[in-house]
Amino acid sequence: MTIRKKDVHYRYEIPSLITVQIDTREQIPMLFPSMISIGHPEMTHKMLPIEVVVQKVKLDFGDYRLAEYPTVCVIERKASQLEIFKNMTESLDRIRQAKAFRKLATGCRYPYILVEASPAELLSSNPRVKQPELVCHRLALAIAKYDLRALFIPWKSRNPDVRRKVGTFMLHLMLGCALKGKFDIPAVLLEEK
Repeated sequence: MTIRKKDVHYRYEIPSLITVQIDTREQIPMLFPSMISIGHPEMTHKMLPIEVVVQKVKLDFGDYRLAEYPTVCVIERKASQLEIFKNMTESLDRIRQAKAFRKLATGCRYPYILVEASPAELLSSNPRVKQPELVCHRLALAIAKYDLRALFIPWKSRNPDVRRKVGTFMLHLMLGCALKGKFDIPAVLLEEK
């Protein structure tokens, strides 16, 4: 896509191509569309297309980020109650997870943790999780201590369609963090009369 100075992409510094980087250690990664549409900054009901490329790389922290904005928004994904339990209660894993959360919190402006469970699922009985309430407590402490933003997206199916929808939402979230200043309403319009 050729960019001209009159082009809205150019004027608002909105990329016409965005690269989603996925950590190589992600076992069942989210899927992302090849094209995404965001709201046009000048026209209320018009959409602006952005091409999407996916790249698997070893990330220093987190599981998902945009290559063009590597320190703006990074998402760390936790797949289940059991994963959180192991990450936050087993001695060596607990130390490793604390270091990972610290890197996430200091490495980007908007650190997110995506929990693939509802609070009810985190507290449910599980023979492999001895103390479900401890999972919630340790997760809440980590969110508070490292100032993480939490997303609870419970889902039962990991089929490609669902993974693509969650991936699309994640992409909009990362882009929203990166572009939020480009879509500001001028202060003069916000003043009350």
